[in-house]
Amino acid sequence: MDLTKRVGMNIRAIRKSQNLTIDDLAEKCDFQSPYLSDVERGERNITLQTLNKILDALNVGPGKVLIPENADEVEATDVRRELIQLILNMLEDKNEGDLRMLLNVSNEIFKTYKKN
Repeated sequence: MDLTKRVGMNIRAIRKSQNLTIDDLAEKCDFQSPYLSDVERGERNITLQTLNKILDALNVGPGKVLIPENADEVEATDVRRELIQLILNMLEDKNEGDLRMLLNVSNEIFKTYKKN
């Protein structure tokens, strides 16, 4: 996968993990939704200034969108850190009740996983 598609795919994944619609992100960046959709599909070769606007709107650093498609390209700890950050981003706006429920569900999943 080329870098343009990888960056677009990662922007889309981060946007979705933050429960933002394409319109929400476009508004935050002051872009048109169709343009941003092209970026996410890897059909636009964007400038560093455009990338910076998107990163600011998503409140993430450049490493978040430049994650290689193949985990072998970076150390496992870097991939692990990136995945943990994506999970944290998804949980950031949840209320205490939702977080407790997610914790309980996660505990049950891990208990089952350990048995197998």
